[in-house]
Amino acid sequence: MEKEQQSFIIFNASKRELFGINNGYKYMQKRLRAQWKIQSIKEELSVEKLKGVKLWITAGPREKFTASELEVLKHYLDGGGNMLVMLGEGGEMKYDTNINFLLEEFGIMVNSDAVVRNVYYKYFHPKEALVSNGVLNREISRAAGKVVTGVIEDEAIGNNTQALTFVYPFGATLSVMKPAVAVLSTGSVCFPLNRPVLAFYHGK
Repeated sequence: MEKEQQSFIIFNASKRELFGINNGYKYMQKRLRAQWKIQSIKEELSVEKLKGVKLWITAGPREKFTASELEVLKHYLDGGGNMLVMLGEGGEMKYDTNINFLLEEFGIMVNSDAVVRNVYYKYFHPKEALVSNGVLNREISRAAGKVVTGVIEDEAIGNNTQALTFVYPFGATLSVMKPAVAVLSTGSVCFPLNRPVLAFYHGK
């Protein structure tokens, strides 16, 4: 019953997003279509438009949200909705958006900086940062199937967190405080050092 009530995944397109359903997320939406109805919203956000929405995604908004839209999104989250917000290097200043106004209420803020790898390895551009020791929560490695087997759980914790590597291209760091939790960071090779790049907030 709950799945019928929340059966949509929405890609926001009302703020000139850098990426959308047909631009950057074609493969992702093909995978999601097997279980979810995928839609794109170009109109101003409202409570009615978010009814039945399981996940709302904005990927690089380049315009400001109105006060009423931010209130709608907060109401959506408070009502059990899910949100995925992505922003690139330079943060709000470069993208001319105000999404931090909403994120800060939940302990997350996108900084106006850029992540750079100090040492060349595999990728040619320094902003295509390969992070090899940036996992802050071992459950991320476990979910990715990167658990070291044949070792006692406590002894494997360090290895588990180091096993997962990821590329963080042209991204910014985050400032994270409670109630949010940082789960991925820039690690010790990329600059700025050991700064969060992915954070979760889970409502009550």
